[in-house]
Amino acid sequence: MAIKKEAKAKGEELGVVGFILGILSIIFVGSNGIIIAIVGFFFCLVQQKRNPTRLGKIGMILNVIGFILAVVLIVLLLTVLKPYLEQLGANFPVQ
Repeated sequence: MAIKKEAKAKGEELGVVGFILGILSIIFVGSNGIIIAIVGFFFCLVQQKRNPTRLGKIGMILNVIGFILAVVLIVLLLTVLKPYLEQLGANFPVQ
């Protein structure tokens, strides 16, 4: 019985890591979230190709959600901060 559990758990490492990175990509939204989401997605993708698991599939979904949230947040920040950045650039002394 213990051998079966160990063998099953041994084939799911990448899916578990990808799942955890998917959660972290949602927590750390922004440029770090994009990097974490990409790495986590590839871990889950490799897991699904080798041995499809439920955690691998859920991890892929979480990583995609984290990536989309990070991109949307960056775009929103750039559009909201654009007038302030332009004004800040105009106030810098030219050398």
